[in-house]
Amino acid sequence: KLSNKFDGTITSEMKEAEEMETADEAVLEEGTSKESAKEAVRTERKLIRTADLNLETENYDSLMVGLEQQITELGGYIEYKDAYHGNYYSSRNRNANITARIPSEKLDEFTGKVAEIGNITYESESVKDVTLQYVDLSSHKKMLQTEQERLMELLENAATMEDIITIESRLSEVRYQIESMESQLR
Repeated sequence: KLSNKFDGTITSEMKEAEEMETADEAVLEEGTSKESAKEAVRTERKLIRTADLNLETENYDSLMVGLEQQITELGGYIEYKDAYHGNYYSSRNRNANITARIPSEKLDEFTGKVAEIGNITYESESVKDVTLQYVDLSSHKKMLQTEQERLMELLENAATMEDIITIESRLSEVRYQIESMESQLR
């Protein structure tokens, strides 16, 4: 028996008729500003799909090789793997838990190919909408980039060593925050 969890991200556009209602709900649910909520409905939806699969097979080694090959071929990677290979007297009770990241547009293809190499005994899928968090993070990043530009201007006109050190210190913090946000947005 083999348990797997696969994550991906997909985007799709919302219908215009739903925009204002969704924006108002977003403000109430997330506590964000109306501007952020309106920006969220203008942005493509950012959805994370999660599929949980339980598989069983009579040929464990072949299944594991096939899974890893499919994950790689579809542009994914194994984020976590935990395998029990049985004991000295019996290798019949081997199992593994794998968390793999698969591009969302290939998740359905992956699930279909997995069904060809193993018997799926359990399957579930969920979707989480992270559009508001994405928009808020993007807005905050833009604000920090503006601050970075202003700090660069101040640094050029700094008169004392103390001013230069203070500005460079803040500039370093801002750059770190921008890099962190860029990785979160990815």
